[in-house]
Amino acid sequence: MLLCLDLDGVLYRGADPVPGVGPLLTERHAAGDQIVYITNNSFLRRAEYRARIESCGAPFSDEGLLTAVSLVAARFHAAGLTRILVYGSEGLAAELRAAGLAARLPAEFADREALAAWAPEGVTVGLNRESTPRDLEFAAAAVRVGARLIAPNRDAAYPDPTELIPGTGAAVAALEAATGVTAQVVGKPAPDLLLLAMERAGVRADQTLMIGDSPATDIASAHAADVRSILMLTGVTASAEGLTGAQMPTRVARDATELATLLTEFGAAELRAS
Repeated sequence: MLLCLDLDGVLYRGADPVPGVGPLLTERHAAGDQIVYITNNSFLRRAEYRARIESCGAPFSDEGLLTAVSLVAARFHAAGLTRILVYGSEGLAAELRAAGLAARLPAEFADREALAAWAPEGVTVGLNRESTPRDLEFAAAAVRVGARLIAPNRDAAYPDPTELIPGTGAAVAALEAATGVTAQVVGKPAPDLLLLAMERAGVRADQTLMIGDSPATDIASAHAADVRSILMLTGVTASAEGLTGAQMPTRVARDATELATLLTEFGAAELRAS
């Protein structure tokens, strides 16, 4: 099987591992499953992802990590836009630079005149707990004069180890309210990351499983890609009660033990069907 996993709230919360999930993924990988991490996260560098994943006891490969930020970079490149203002973290800016874009933060400009002289062609948004009203002001100024607004996600909340904090979606909503411009959002619940994972792995939808903690993003993206899903109750969601439609998972797991049981069942069903 191709196991596509969200990271925040599934493999870890903040820097803390979700108990048992990492070692379970290592076992499944050794048994032949392909593992791909699919994340809307918008503030970590690739090296930081690797460190967090491996610290949880889970397998990592560069080709096995797909981020919404990579899709943001691809959209800007496709539009021929290279000067990108980042209303977010230095980690987001660094990933865009690594993708060949000239990404800068509002703090790098002395004033609005300096920003206008640089003439940003695009604006993107990411989670940043240290963002200031000035950052929002500069991003809004760029969007108002025509910079294209592309965001990695609308995630309302982010699961820290002990609490939920406002996610990237809160910053996106603030910028949209300030400008009257609707952002193009490329991450989950859109199916693009899942479809790319299947294409790269050379598998069909019925050989793929999405594992995530958010019905609104992870499970909805699974429905959009026509793949099965497992909702983990270890992150932003405490219960599956009341879920319907595109937010209804195939199965639900409260922890790594229940996840292991479900993966065994899914694997056995796939063998019977082959």
